[in-house]
Amino acid sequence: MSRYTTRTHRFRADDPAEYADRLAAVVAEYGYDYVIPVGGRTTEIVSEYRDEIPVPLDPILPPKTSLRRAIDKHDLYLLADDMEIPRPTSVRIQSSSDIPRAIETVGESGVFKTGSETEPRFLRYVESPTELQAAYRAYVSTHESAPLYQEYLSGRGRGFFGFYLDGTCHGYYAHRRIREAPPSGGKSVCAESLLDPELYDYADPLLSALDWNGVVMLEFKNDAAGNPYLLECNPKFWGSMALGVISGMNFPRALVEYLVAGTTPEFEFTPARVHWPLSGDLLHALARPASVPAVMTDLASRSTNSNIRLSDPLPHVSEAVQMLVSTVVSVDGPINSSRVEPSQ
Repeated sequence: MSRYTTRTHRFRADDPAEYADRLAAVVAEYGYDYVIPVGGRTTEIVSEYRDEIPVPLDPILPPKTSLRRAIDKHDLYLLADDMEIPRPTSVRIQSSSDIPRAIETVGESGVFKTGSETEPRFLRYVESPTELQAAYRAYVSTHESAPLYQEYLSGRGRGFFGFYLDGTCHGYYAHRRIREAPPSGGKSVCAESLLDPELYDYADPLLSALDWNGVVMLEFKNDAAGNPYLLECNPKFWGSMALGVISGMNFPRALVEYLVAGTTPEFEFTPARVHWPLSGDLLHALARPASVPAVMTDLASRSTNSNIRLSDPLPHVSEAVQMLVSTVVSVDGPINSSRVEPSQ
């Protein structure tokens, strides 16, 4: 919908092989020089079928085995264990017979979540074996990967965002979430960028071991004592990318320049505060009236940036409509309303 889009091709990613074939045909027909996957599912498909798509993809994607391991949360945790990176106590539930062991290991209350990072989001805060069994029945009717049941962490969420080439970090930053949509836990709609050496010390050895290429986001969450635990790896661009760009960490531009000219990126980080009014911050204010003064202050403040560009309005209108629809129709159904906590 952006005015900077010259041409649009639409096809679904339900069948990976068919999607890759159609993408390869579009590249050949229109003579595109580069393909940059953005979403999680498309990144997974493009990675698996990279040899069939006639553009250079190896320079901007990690090895196939590394990406597979990163998006499988259970495999990621095994790697984290090998490297002594803290992560939540978790059990992979491969069948209903695993539920008693999961309860014994984690406890009767915990977090039930999707097993693969590229499948549709599914999250439940459960308080009893009955709720866990109900969550599992709902999950297996719509998802393919084996879900995880893990301990609940009460601290705040933290994110590591990196740009890697052949396992070497060429730029990173972190963020502090200020507001989320929905307020009970979701994507950032107001955040501040910062450098977080503690997260870097955990993230860099992990990504170096995976010989990572391109962009990556690692999600952490603190325990009650403030210690970070690794939750998941997002091997793709993230929704809060504007925060990085405004902070001087323009990863999209760096990726294109590296593809076109082989230029090694150089970044100069500047802390910034950004909010996304039409992408969820105003809905946050509606859902949590106590936050209205803070949201209005950010709207009026010259020191708080936003992703809105009046010169290119249609993408913002589209995002606003999608956010409104998502408040009515949820991918994973209602989350236990008795617990109003940050997203895990």
